[in-house]
Amino acid sequence: MLRCGSEEQMSENWLYLLPEGAAAADAQWPVWLRTADGNLTKGRLGELASTLVEPTVVVVPMEMLGSCEIGPVPGKRPKPETLAYAAEDQLAAPLETLHLVFGPADAQGHRRALVIERQVMAELIGLLKTHGIDPLGIHVDANLLGAEQPCALWLEGRWLLGGHAGPWLVAGPQAAEVLARQLPAVAWQDQPAAHAGQALNHQTVDDALHIFAKGRALALNLRQGPFRRRGPAVPWHPLAGGALLAFAMIGFAEYLRVERLSQSTAQLHAENIQAFQRWAPGQAVAGDLATQISALAFRPRPTTTVEGLVSLTEHLVETGNITVERAVSSPTEGWRMDVVAQGFDDLERLRKRAPAVLMDQARQAEQGVRATLIWKEAR
Repeated sequence: MLRCGSEEQMSENWLYLLPEGAAAADAQWPVWLRTADGNLTKGRLGELASTLVEPTVVVVPMEMLGSCEIGPVPGKRPKPETLAYAAEDQLAAPLETLHLVFGPADAQGHRRALVIERQVMAELIGLLKTHGIDPLGIHVDANLLGAEQPCALWLEGRWLLGGHAGPWLVAGPQAAEVLARQLPAVAWQDQPAAHAGQALNHQTVDDALHIFAKGRALALNLRQGPFRRRGPAVPWHPLAGGALLAFAMIGFAEYLRVERLSQSTAQLHAENIQAFQRWAPGQAVAGDLATQISALAFRPRPTTTVEGLVSLTEHLVETGNITVERAVSSPTEGWRMDVVAQGFDDLERLRKRAPAVLMDQARQAEQGVRATLIWKEAR
């Protein structure tokens, strides 16, 4: 169980939706609730929602999202649509089905983004509102670690990797052991009662939700654009005289609105054409721009080297009886891994699970079968 720090209290409730409930996404979703007075409770969403009387911040697991990074985009304040087009070649689904939230540009002009399906986001907010929760913000656990350097936190049976200079992802214990050799600067952290049982635990933290609260200032809020939080409705009060004056000026206001709308439409069309030409060089603009964009095939998002290694090590974990001793990556050869298996049948199971893995050599040793595997991820 997480322990609460008493030195600094949060002024809102924090509701952490745990990863095991993301598939069903219903009232039985397991959650951690930390109230504004510091009390910490684990339970189900439907049970604890009725106890919330203060503003609430919701934290969702990284397993529900993806992330990407884009290079410099022209303009002092590029519009969200322009940024989305710049990220399009990394996405595996049409832009209109995705909700993207971008961070600020760094010194080199690069921006990082969180990506979630619009339908998943809409269903999440609908579920929360059904239980009387209108969150102040919705944040992602890996993005809330907040450190300037790459860091990792053992939480709920997996490692969260984050920080402003590191990847945002989730890794199992064995995958994290391999990543530790590729990312030596990561600060590995866990809680005293977590019992992660890993040699990676260099630091101890008292309260994970307290870390999330400190990282919120720099974290991305998913409640943006169509999912932004609406203010409370203004109560009716006597405005009969003002309403009469407003009706008298409707004609003039409508004329001004049409003029501004015409100017804005022309400007937006020109910007859309520029963004389309950057997105699809060489494509001539013809007819309806939205129809033309829909007709173009969306390219699959390429996996990063680190994500490829996580995928491969998960195959090793599923196969069982195989331990990674060393992993080296090169642009030409791919991943070259030295492993120890209990027997040749373990290596044969791995070959069936991951046909792209090639065996360079294998020999019997005192510890088992030593083998060198070569794997080059598809691009």
